[in-house]
Amino acid sequence: MSPKSLFSYSFQSFYLAGSFLLLFVLLPSFYNLSLEFVLSSLGAIILISRIIDIGTDVLIGYITERRLIQGKSKKNQILFGIIIFIISLHGLYILQPTSKFLFFLYYNLALVSYSIIIIPYDSIIIDLKNKLNARFRITTIKEIFTVVGVLVALIMPTAISELFSVDLLNSIVIYYTGILLISFSIIGYLLFFLFYEEEKNYSSTLFSINEIINKIKLNKRIIPLAFITFFNLLANNFTANLFIIFVTDFLNIPEYAGYLLILYFLITLIFTPLWFYFGKSYSNIYLLQVGTMITLVGFAMVGVTEASSWKLYLIVVLITGIGVGVDLIIPQIELADILDDNSDNRLSQTFTALFSIIRKAAIGIAAGIALTGYGLLQNHEISVFFNIAPIKIFYFFIPFCLKFLVLFMVIRYRNRFHVSPRR
Repeated sequence: MSPKSLFSYSFQSFYLAGSFLLLFVLLPSFYNLSLEFVLSSLGAIILISRIIDIGTDVLIGYITERRLIQGKSKKNQILFGIIIFIISLHGLYILQPTSKFLFFLYYNLALVSYSIIIIPYDSIIIDLKNKLNARFRITTIKEIFTVVGVLVALIMPTAISELFSVDLLNSIVIYYTGILLISFSIIGYLLFFLFYEEEKNYSSTLFSINEIINKIKLNKRIIPLAFITFFNLLANNFTANLFIIFVTDFLNIPEYAGYLLILYFLITLIFTPLWFYFGKSYSNIYLLQVGTMITLVGFAMVGVTEASSWKLYLIVVLITGIGVGVDLIIPQIELADILDDNSDNRLSQTFTALFSIIRKAAIGIAAGIALTGYGLLQNHEISVFFNIAPIKIFYFFIPFCLKFLVLFMVIRYRNRFHVSPRR
């Protein structure tokens, strides 16, 4: 990509990632604590929306693949999705509906627009010709924009709350955060429209269920990678959905919630280029194994963190922030390398849609189980394991077990497909 094309491409990750992090982390807490949505009902709405989203991803993946076979543009589809995305931001952040139906409507518009954008968007990297590790380099730049976007998105509500001297979850904070997110989205639309130079490196020639099945049969790495991606994201999103609640209700330091989130992603931003440096010498899956082991240490320390020793949580944030950078880069690169085994009919849109479904399913299931489960335990004062705080069941025990499972699956993947540590 030319510099201007790369910038306009990567900038989309800047505002999309920031907006969706707040959608998953900040908005549920806002609608629960400020607009008085019952936590269990909110979790159920998010879970149902995610189930619907799986169906729409299948449909959008099919339409996208057919469009490209017919020679139509990825760029135009992405631009169309951005318009719908802006409408959803207006509903969720500006209108702030107290009606569950309207929340459900705008939440699903956000999910649908994200699918319309992200399937052709992610496939741009998957369809790059891998010259001199171009995919790893461009993916790293894209993910740096992702982390910067998340940092900016987190700083915005924190700064607005300080400016107006109100709580982080005040409706004024959400309103002005929405104004800024919509502004970034409009800028992103204009940059992509004016400066992104569309290239067609690969294109599929035939699309059918039999072709998809044959592709999976020919390359046996696709399904194991899908399972690794799913359980890894499931673990990460149990903690993501309860981060603010854990800091606010369990550690009793609500004034530091925004700052801790900023610190977490700042550490991720600092260490993501380091993962790129190691990626020049070490294989994708080996890096994922190392990152998972680092994150496991951080997750384990949550188990001994208490309100009286909340400063220990700073170490948790540091360790997990280091480990999560590799989770952003590796799945896309590994999938692209897998599809290289048969470049004649890559079906890249189909498999991008499949991994989009996996990501969204993991996020939705984690949100549904974490919010609904913790809400029920809290409301009914149920103690599951002796005197362990209910939130630790969902913020420590389940994520830790899932990460351990991911580590086992990654090691098995390396052994089964003879993936060496070195490239």
